[in-house]
Formats: sequence, C-alpha cells, structure tokens
Amino acid sequence: MVEKNITIANPSGLHTRPAKRIVDVARAFASEITFIKEGRDGSAKNLLKLMKLGITLGNTITVRCEGEDESAALESISAALASLSE
Repeated sequence: MVEKNITIANPSGLHTRPAKRIVDVARAFASEITFIKEGRDGSAKNLLKLMKLGITLGNTITVRCEGEDESAALESISAALASLSE
C-alpha cells in the first residue's frame, strides 16, 4: 500500500468533468485507489463516490493505492490531479 497527501489546486475542485478524468485514469489500473477527505473515503474508480466527497480548491486529500501496480497508479493519479485546470 502506498499513500500520498495532495492539495487540490484546481479552482473548481473536483466537479463532474475533472472527476470523470480522474475516474478514467484510475480505471486503467488493477489496484484499488481510494481518496480520503476528512475521514471519509471513496473509490477513485466510481464517479458518484468521488463526487460525494465534495473535494474543492485547497482541500488536502490522501490518495491510497493498494495492489500490484500501486506505485504506477499513485504516480498517474498524482499527475492527473496536478494537471487539472478547469
């Protein structure tokens, strides 16, 4: 299992379009990928669960990846979150 804390820099947070991009990236990996915000968690492979976390600009989330490709998954999710700009 690998984890990383990431602060959301996208001015709009994770509304539908950016969240869908994250889901698409997450689904490319076999590992379980979980976003954790303020004690609540949601699968990064499920758009509704991700949206229910209410992730907004400035929130710090923990991204947890567990599985055979966990390191690559964490790197890709981190890069995808950093590249969000809408």
